[in-house]
Amino acid sequence: NPTRQVNPRELPQVPPEFFGNLADPATMMVAQQAQAADQAARAMDGLRAALIQYYLNWSPVECRLKDHARRCIDEAIIKGMGLLWTEPYTMPATGQKAIGSFYDSVDHLLIDPDSETMEDAKWIARRCIHPAWQVEQEYGLPAGSLRGIAESATRSSELNASPDGAYERSRGTTADLVSYWKIFSKMGIGGRLSGVPDAQRQVLDQFGDYCYLVIAEGIPYPLNLPPAVMNSADPAVAETMLQRLDWPTPFWADDEWPMTPLYFHEVPRRPWPMGHFKPAMGELKFLNWIYSFIAGKIRNTCRDFVAVAKSAAEELKAAILSGEDLALIEIEAAHGTISEVVQFLQHPQMNGDIWKVIEAVTANFEKRTGLTELVYGQSAQQFRSAAEADLKGSQLQIRPDDMAQRVEDAMTLVARKEAMAARYHLSGEDVAPV
Repeated sequence: NPTRQVNPRELPQVPPEFFGNLADPATMMVAQQAQAADQAARAMDGLRAALIQYYLNWSPVECRLKDHARRCIDEAIIKGMGLLWTEPYTMPATGQKAIGSFYDSVDHLLIDPDSETMEDAKWIARRCIHPAWQVEQEYGLPAGSLRGIAESATRSSELNASPDGAYERSRGTTADLVSYWKIFSKMGIGGRLSGVPDAQRQVLDQFGDYCYLVIAEGIPYPLNLPPAVMNSADPAVAETMLQRLDWPTPFWADDEWPMTPLYFHEVPRRPWPMGHFKPAMGELKFLNWIYSFIAGKIRNTCRDFVAVAKSAAEELKAAILSGEDLALIEIEAAHGTISEVVQFLQHPQMNGDIWKVIEAVTANFEKRTGLTELVYGQSAQQFRSAAEADLKGSQLQIRPDDMAQRVEDAMTLVARKEAMAARYHLSGEDVAPV
């Protein structure tokens, strides 16, 4: 878990000469009042920083940030990018609110395809899969209004154990999971799309640039704007409609998204970074193929073939195939020598150049990924001096240090977003127990 430090903002020091002649009592009084106001502002900023710092060092333990960050880092190494979504969390036992950052697979993220960087994107979307009843409760929809698209593990096991499971599946009513998308927009609710009529564009533009929609396939309305809200003539409900279209947390005010991406290899002019192993995929595929080829070769060449003269007695053949250790085999003089009766056939030896090829490809793979023998604490050659060991050790840390710095930068941004969300969502009653 990170140790977070919050520093109060640095206010400029106003020089006394700015106020004019300090010998004048009125000027001196103005200077003293300004100095007192400056000290009060600094004290208040210090208090705020101390409170936020205390909270930001409490929430990672309660919300298991270390576990979610580890999953995020693993996915960033394998797929190129990992995500931590910062959002409110309600503790089941006490109902207390907290702000945490939680892992979700990058496979569930869509980014504006017209953007070249994450900062240039005008919208992103997050795919969610939850039970239908949970989604209905969250967005205030009537029970049974959503139809699932898939069966959960619990529901599937129930149907498999039920004699009427096949019949219920044939009716299409067994799915209890709903797939839906949360869309965070910086370009309005859709008025800027091509082909939108001018009259409808004017209506849509009234909602502003920063909008939030929740949509599901087959549902003719946004889940956060059910028909009961959209069709109501009550002014209070209209105000609720505007709140429903707001981002759950206004990270747009800091020009940020609700999620924090972690990546190690940025690709110019592309919002999607590159996976750590992508440059070495050619070598990795070759090594997988060559080792499978060697395994098949060994399987074929390790078979034993015994050639026995056709005229040999059956007792001789049985002794060779299933005889005991130190079995006595009698050979008649008419059969000739033992080498003329029995021969073991051997396959040609494997070409030794294949190991040189593997060694060369493996060395190239290690250079591309940084997984050299020194990383594992091994060395094929003995160090000749302490200076050589220090030099190799310092060069070895360049890539891990860069990756660690990127993780630290991402965790710093996560802490900043959690502080913003805490100031926005939490009240004194939420923070008092902490």
